[in-house]
Amino acid sequence: MPTRFDHAVIAVRDLDRAVQKFQYLGFDAVPGGRHSGRGTHNALVRFGLDYFELLSVYDETEARASTVNGLTILDALHGRETALVGYALATTQIEQDAQHFKGEGNELPHPNPMQRTRPDGQTLSWRTVSPAGPPWNRPWPFLIQWDIPDEQRLQIDQPGTHRNGATAWVQIAVATRDLAKTLDVYQNQLGLELLQRENDQDTQHVTLAIGKEKIDLFSPEGKQSFFVEKGEGPFALSFAVKSLEATRQFLERQNIRFHQQTEPGEKLVLNPDQTDGIIITFVA
Repeated sequence: MPTRFDHAVIAVRDLDRAVQKFQYLGFDAVPGGRHSGRGTHNALVRFGLDYFELLSVYDETEARASTVNGLTILDALHGRETALVGYALATTQIEQDAQHFKGEGNELPHPNPMQRTRPDGQTLSWRTVSPAGPPWNRPWPFLIQWDIPDEQRLQIDQPGTHRNGATAWVQIAVATRDLAKTLDVYQNQLGLELLQRENDQDTQHVTLAIGKEKIDLFSPEGKQSFFVEKGEGPFALSFAVKSLEATRQFLERQNIRFHQQTEPGEKLVLNPDQTDGIIITFVA
């Protein structure tokens, strides 16, 4: 059973451009390294054990040859420069968790070994598994289990100091066409706790818990334009900050466009044109 949020994956066509953009937004984005034999490389924005990665392809031939599901990061971008394409929850028993997943036909998915070589030459390794099919552009997460203890990994991939004041991930929003099917994955295959369920006009909304954080599932009935634009899967991230006022002052100094919301609590929401369409929110 997953125990916490691990990381979100933001696919980007140009990694250097994406690093510059997120650094401008106040995130301490640093090079993460290359994924051995997979044709991809990344940069990391780390808070603690939780982080998000900017993931890009540097060798398309290698990336397509190595993929086990036929869907590369470039495919998942759907013609966009940047897209929030997936997220991972951490587990310490990935083999047992995989037994709860419903694979294609009668086959259960198997954990997939991966590794990344950092710019300093150190190599990190882990295993991942997805409840159904490829992990990208899906309304549920994939699971990850790291091969070294968390404390040791934090000494290698150290948390950053973010000028926008962000200290932790607190919430992710996910769109789904079939709420019943998606909720079955979260509750019966991933074992997450359902906190609340409500209907808001023509949108069904469900909130689940992962540790102290939240996952919001939205099913906008009859709004096919939403899925045409964004597709299924995660579309918004929320981060806790030390001080909303300090964050506001930073955004104003940077001339970063945002708006303030006061319901259900005070928050600052970056304009999507600042983030290539990803909704990023800061909360106290």
